[in-house]
Amino acid sequence: MSPEQAALYAGAVFRGEPLPAGWPADFAIVTACNPWGRVVSAEENQAADEALRAGLREAGFALHRLTGGSVDPSGHQEPGWAVALDPGQALAWGRRQRQDAVFLVRAGRLSLLICADGSEVDLGRPFQRLA
Repeated sequence: MSPEQAALYAGAVFRGEPLPAGWPADFAIVTACNPWGRVVSAEENQAADEALRAGLREAGFALHRLTGGSVDPSGHQEPGWAVALDPGQALAWGRRQRQDAVFLVRAGRLSLLICADGSEVDLGRPFQRLA
């Protein structure tokens, strides 16, 4: 992952409905858009997102929609799924979806799990959802 890509991930914010009552404190945020960072059509992204949703549901996971992206809501926004996965599971799902990285939330702290090598980078801030 390039330093420029890492900076974009580090600055990501999340939007969506509040997490449901009783949602686990530790979870991942997995997306399926733009595999390996390559921009693809909206239709391809939508199909990949639906396949991810269906696969996670079929595996028995509860999901919650979160959209990650730039602070400016008119900038890049990428829909994803909050799901209670441990880091190994999150890495497997990220790789399956051909993602550069997935986000992890552990005890309220946000980190980035790099799919290429499995390394984890603490982003130095708490997870928060914007209204």
